Amino acid sequence: MVSIMPEKTAEPQRERIADAFLRHFSHFGFKKTSVDQVSHELKISKKTVYQYFDTKEKIFYYVVHRIAREYCRKMELKLGKSHSVRTKLSRLLRMIFAESKKWLRSNDAFEFRYKHELGELAFRDAYGDLLRRLIQSGMEQGEFPRRDVETTLGFIQGILGETMKALANNPKQSVDAQAEQAVFRVLG
Repeated sequence: MVSIMPEKTAEPQRERIADAFLRHFSHFGFKKTSVDQVSHELKISKKTVYQYFDTKEKIFYYVVHRIAREYCRKMELKLGKSHSVRTKLSRLLRMIFAESKKWLRSNDAFEFRYKHELGELAFRDAYGDLLRRLIQSGMEQGEFPRRDVETTLGFIQGILGETMKALANNPKQSVDAQAEQAVFRVLG
C-alpha cells in the first residue's frame, strides 16, 4: 500500500488508528466496531483510516499481530541462552499455550473466536520467525535431524493452529501435552 502521508507521520498515525481499534474491539467486539465510530473518535475521515488499512479485517489482523509480536518478544527474553534447543522449544510451546489460554479467557468481547482465522494467522506469523530460528538451530546443533526447515515449520504451525482452534472452543481444556508431543514427533 502506498501512503500519501509523509514518512515521519505515517507510522504514528497507523499506530494511533490501531490503538483506537484495539480499544473498540476489546470493548464492543469485532462485529459492533465500525470504522465510522473509530474515525469519529480520532477526528479523522474514514478515507484516512483506509489509507492505512484496506479493510476492518486487516485492522483486526494488524492489532492481533502486534499483540502476538509483543508476547513473542517477551517469551524470547524468558528463554535465555543457557538451555538446549529442545528445552527452549518445549518452554516456548508451554508459554505459547499459557499466554493463548490467558488471552482467550480475557478477550471474549474481542471476538477472537469470531475471527479465529485472522487471529490464528496473526499469531502464526508472529511466532514463525522464532520457531524457525529454534528449528534451524536444533538441526545445526544435531538435536533434530536435518530436514527442510520450512516444511518442518509448516507442520509445527499446523499443530499449533489446530491446538489454538481447540483452545478457542474451550480455553480450559488440556491439549498442551498432546500438542507438544506431536511437535517433537515431527522434529524426530
